[in-house]
Amino acid sequence: MSFENITLEEKQQALDDLRQVKTLFAERNWFPGTSGNLSIRVGEFQEDEFHFAVTASGKDKSVSTPQDFLFVDQNGQACEATTLKPSAETLIHCEIYRLTGCGAVFHVHTVYNNLISEWLGQSGVVKAQGIELIKAFNIWEENAEISIPVIPNYAHIPSIAAEVPGVLNPAVPGILLQNHGICAWGKNAFEAKRHLEAFEFIFEYLYRGLLLNNVPKR
Repeated sequence: MSFENITLEEKQQALDDLRQVKTLFAERNWFPGTSGNLSIRVGEFQEDEFHFAVTASGKDKSVSTPQDFLFVDQNGQACEATTLKPSAETLIHCEIYRLTGCGAVFHVHTVYNNLISEWLGQSGVVKAQGIELIKAFNIWEENAEISIPVIPNYAHIPSIAAEVPGVLNPAVPGILLQNHGICAWGKNAFEAKRHLEAFEFIFEYLYRGLLLNNVPKR
């Protein structure tokens, strides 16, 4: 489906959903500086042709302006004439969409996901077991364990995107960039938000667990 054939209503709905999520995450301080990015796919999906709305690069996500978002194609190129540039990690979003056909990808930088990726991700994964919020990923086994992939934080974004196919696990809808942030996805904005919130709970849980392990028992 060409971009021109996607209805105006669907495009406007994607932008409205992005505004709401951006506002919510900004209130949680998940976009320090101008970091992080959000995207929502519009129109039909084909592996070699799809489109999505994405946050523009270098914008303060704590405020709303007409220049907050733009539409790009499967290569991260703008679909319309614009002076805006897509967020730096857009190529990572492209790769996640191509591999999963998902409906939304959210990427945030938090202290917890940075520390956990750095301290527990040296083997290439962060493992979590027996945490209630694992159920947010529709994993219901008792004492379930997940392995969250961790990839290097190259300065060259295409090099990061090239790592995604080798580590992406559809059952665990998130990838950590070491000492950088997490990309989480879902079939729509609601599911991507749920997954991201679950990952952030897990990272804080693991972090606080590390602290407690260093507290002498009385």
